[in-house]
Amino acid sequence: MSLNEETEAVSFGLILHSGNARSHGMEAISFAKSGDWEKARESIELGKEELLLAQKTHTDMIQKEAGGDKTEMSLLLMHSEDHFIMGQLTIDLANEVMDIYKKFESGVKK
Repeated sequence: MSLNEETEAVSFGLILHSGNARSHGMEAISFAKSGDWEKARESIELGKEELLLAQKTHTDMIQKEAGGDKTEMSLLLMHSEDHFIMGQLTIDLANEVMDIYKKFESGVKK
């Protein structure tokens, strides 16, 4: 596999798993909005599993570069990094939004 093909494969893996994490996070927010806490928690857990897969790919890439195997930069790789960050952010925000909905549901204003 050439460096280009390897970078492409890593990029698509990041996009896939990070996009799945983002989708699960948005789904969790939707479930929380309707008060379905069990499904919301399940969606968060699925999102976290996808993030772990993305993080493994990301960590492997960093370790290879730290070992002297430089990664070829491309627009696709930068795009995949954006997806990775967005997946992480969405899961974090989904957790926060769930907490807010729970507080509203219980009538607590704190």
